[in-house]
Amino acid sequence: MSFHIRRIEPEDAAAMARLQSAPGVVRHTSQQPYQSAADWQQKLQQLSSSCHWLVACDAAGEVIASAGLNILPQARCRHVADIFLLVRDEWQGKGVGRALLQALLELSDNWLGLIRLQLMAQRDNQRAIALYERFGFQHEGVVRQDILQDGCYVDSVVMARLHWPAGGLA
Repeated sequence: MSFHIRRIEPEDAAAMARLQSAPGVVRHTSQQPYQSAADWQQKLQQLSSSCHWLVACDAAGEVIASAGLNILPQARCRHVADIFLLVRDEWQGKGVGRALLQALLELSDNWLGLIRLQLMAQRDNQRAIALYERFGFQHEGVVRQDILQDGCYVDSVVMARLHWPAGGLA
């Protein structure tokens, strides 16, 4: 199964609505299902320059996954970004998430000069947590019962990766 990675475009709105509403995707986010393509169109047209958003597309050009980083806006936190990763159910475990995460780290480390990447993953999303750990993300804590999932409140794990440039502080 082949795929390629590119920057997200406003024309991806309908595909993002489908991706975000996939059962295995929406279950592990804080978002609600059934978002409209019009809502996504508005989101994508209003992306700030501090948001770097990528998509993975299959051979037919359909969006199968997305990932991004949002650089924090506060002047003293511009070395920090929140990241996210979504992979359509049938593409999970096929290297798409790994490739997108590698692309984000390349962008962060070599082009944006970010030092801290942070995220929250639901505690029961062990596949995602294991992927983040393989890329050097470490557990920093637990946020208790912060997400309503299938009618129950579940915990999220706070994870972060620190990357100092060569010759930087440690």
